[in-house]
Amino acid sequence: MPCQVTAAATATLIVLAMTSLQPAQAADPSLSSAPAARIVNVTGDSAPGWLPSTDQAQAASAALMAYLAAKDAGHADVAYAMLEEDNSALQPFADFARDLATFNGRAGNVAERRIVAVTWTKDPAQAPKPGIYAAMDIVSRFANIDRYCGYVVVYQPPAGGPFRVGREEANFMTNADAATIERQQSSAAVEAAWSQLSARCPNYPGQSPPASSAPLPEQPNAIGYPTVAAALIDLRSRPGVAFKAENGWTIATDKASSTIWVFASEGQAAYPAAIKRQFAADGHGGTKLEMSVLCEASKADCDSLVRTFEALNARMTAELRGRK
Repeated sequence: MPCQVTAAATATLIVLAMTSLQPAQAADPSLSSAPAARIVNVTGDSAPGWLPSTDQAQAASAALMAYLAAKDAGHADVAYAMLEEDNSALQPFADFARDLATFNGRAGNVAERRIVAVTWTKDPAQAPKPGIYAAMDIVSRFANIDRYCGYVVVYQPPAGGPFRVGREEANFMTNADAATIERQQSSAAVEAAWSQLSARCPNYPGQSPPASSAPLPEQPNAIGYPTVAAALIDLRSRPGVAFKAENGWTIATDKASSTIWVFASEGQAAYPAAIKRQFAADGHGGTKLEMSVLCEASKADCDSLVRTFEALNARMTAELRGRK
């Protein structure tokens, strides 16, 4: 039986590209059998029509991981050389090196560094200068710190060149501090304190509740077509709709209506299915993302598909709210 679910979330304009699921998103067992998808987030004040290239995405991630590796190894001089000039002007090397040594002494050896989300923008009006910015949300673990989240913004000037670190924020609780809170109060107090800290990290995995396995309620068809096939046929007939295929998905972008369509392909569990995502004014000076799904596969596979996209929408919304 076809399954259709409508969802809405308030967000600024985001450009989506469906590729492979990020590790943090694939970790939820309830989503492991769903079709894979990755979102590229681009802020609403970014240069119109711009998307980061594959090379830029790889270069930004490589710059971040090299910076973190230098810090974790205690190479303050190497890490400091990776700072963008405006950033280094705000903190003398002596202060940077002292703070790094203090943190490394408390944290102990690194156990994990992981990027959980990336938000891109080019030439934003509110930025100190033009260029490409990538805000990279990270989670980490150390010998003495199990709770750590934050973000690093890397910057590339208009002329190109390497990405450099423009801003950094970290939120963490040492295991010793957690033990003290638990001893003096309770384990619930530890989690409450960490919840307050990690609220500054909208993409911290612990902030997302596990997906329910209960069947989703049926909703009327709201994609504007009676079937998935009818939607594909009509959209392909429109000259203003651009199609592309990525990793088993068929993606149709209709700029005139601010709509992105994603179609499952034959061989995927939820085939045939159409996901319609449209941006519209929310009546309060912002933009909302409305999602409708028409799925003609089994109820279980359709529900899994919907939960995958609802989780992606929730992560987008949380991340953008955290940057306001």
